[in-house]
Amino acid sequence: MRTEQLITDLQNLTSEKVTQTDLAEALGISKQAIANKKAANYEFADFEINKIKNYIISKYKNDKCTLIDKNSQSIILDYYPDVFGSCGTGYFVSSEVKEQIKVPVNSFIKCIAPNKKYSVINAKGDSMAPFIQSGDRLVVEHYENQQIIDNQVYVFGYKDEIFVKRLVKNIDEIIITSDNPDPIYRPRIIEKEDMNNIYIIGQIVGLMRDMR
Repeated sequence: MRTEQLITDLQNLTSEKVTQTDLAEALGISKQAIANKKAANYEFADFEINKIKNYIISKYKNDKCTLIDKNSQSIILDYYPDVFGSCGTGYFVSSEVKEQIKVPVNSFIKCIAPNKKYSVINAKGDSMAPFIQSGDRLVVEHYENQQIIDNQVYVFGYKDEIFVKRLVKNIDEIIITSDNPDPIYRPRIIEKEDMNNIYIIGQIVGLMRDMR
């Protein structure tokens, strides 16, 4: 997908005037670099499109979590039944079909913030066991360019795959770890020169089990 088509698609998605500056901010590069890509008829890779889309939605969309009522023990969240965050070796997101479900407040492992956006995806794999089991529904607090909190669990994209792992961010690297002690799930390091290929979707702040 090229620059003009990408901007058009994002504007249709958000009903906002998306600009080349937005694309530059999403990718962490200069506006001139985006202009150069446009002039060269550059075709964005899938991981770049996903990174841009995630940033634009967080910036412009205002569909925050909705309490059913003040005394309710549930909230209504968007659920993506075909989206899997891999607790293993990576899983490609093949669909963004969504529905709305009631999520018990006691599913959250941190306080709900009314000004935050939340959604629900599925877990696949066992690298984060016993904390997360394959088939759990994960409550994601969407990332809004805040600092990564070391050793918290995040759902993130790396190139064309989606992962659920613990993250630690140093000055020039991101360390990715699993909870499962099996040596096949050894820590992985994303070096500085490769950090533009990773984009944070959100922090895992709750889970629902035994719903499958």
